Amino acid sequence: MRLQILISIFAGLVFSAAAHAQNPVIVVDAGHGGEDDGYYSWTGHPEAELVLRIAQRIEERLTASGGLDVRMTRSGEGGPSDETRLAIANAAGADLMLSIHADVASERASARGLIIYRASDLARRQVLARTIALGFAANEAEAGAALADRLGREEAFIGTLRASLPADLPLVVDEGRGALFDVLMDANTPALFVEFPFLSNSGEAVSPPLDDSQIAVVNAFADAVIAHHAVPTPG
Repeated sequence: MRLQILISIFAGLVFSAAAHAQNPVIVVDAGHGGEDDGYYSWTGHPEAELVLRIAQRIEERLTASGGLDVRMTRSGEGGPSDETRLAIANAAGADLMLSIHADVASERASARGLIIYRASDLARRQVLARTIALGFAANEAEAGAALADRLGREEAFIGTLRASLPADLPLVVDEGRGALFDVLMDANTPALFVEFPFLSNSGEAVSPPLDDSQIAVVNAFADAVIAHHAVPTPG
């Protein structure tokens, strides 16, 4: 299975520019699902259901913009494998993959905000090394240029997101733990692992429906995607 993923990584890194139609492709990945509930909130509610509702709201707002090709990795209670999630994004040559999760902070119950994980420098070197070793890139320069393009697009989107989110919302971009997440290690597309909200915070809604402040954050997140990626409609 790892070999199949690496083949799709290289194919996407080199050819993703021609892999999809005119409208940018955004893949929204609701984490967990099926037998994997993820974390449980302080009220005992499973992460999998909450992040599905968040992902669905993002998908609805993106689709309504009319300028994006939006794809979900799951739309119900089922839980696709990481390989399936990655295959959806890689095959589409996605412009951005958002993997939506929630977090817990048992050591600080009042923790709030949004955390974005990216592939660390070490993780990037590991992906590059595997690609070269298995002969999927002609040389290090070719594979490195494609990875640099991906990472540059991630950084540019994060800049747009910072400007869109509520000013009082803590935002942390963490590259230190990126190697823990297959959707970052094995993606051939710009990919971000997003955690919001904190299920351990008793002051937040941690089961559907979202509260007004959370809806504002989710809408701002979707609006950043639209502003950064959407194709303008002819006027």
